[in-house]
Amino acid sequence: MELLPVSCRIPYLLKKIGKNQQWLADNTGISKQRISDIVHLRMDNITIQRAAIIAYFLNCKIDDLFVWEWR
Repeated sequence: MELLPVSCRIPYLLKKIGKNQQWLADNTGISKQRISDIVHLRMDNITIQRAAIIAYFLNCKIDDLFVWEWR
């Protein structure tokens, strides 16, 4: 069994603070395409550094970026 992200909460967290993915890309230095890949779970993995940067700008914990499930 492994813990996997089953959905991304970044769009919800962005909406909550009135921002969009372009704002997140501009502030984190992560490309808009990479942000989109993360949001749509099209990445092999997300580095802890990227997750920490995103969580910092969204004012949340890294665990809050995704809905997690054991599979």
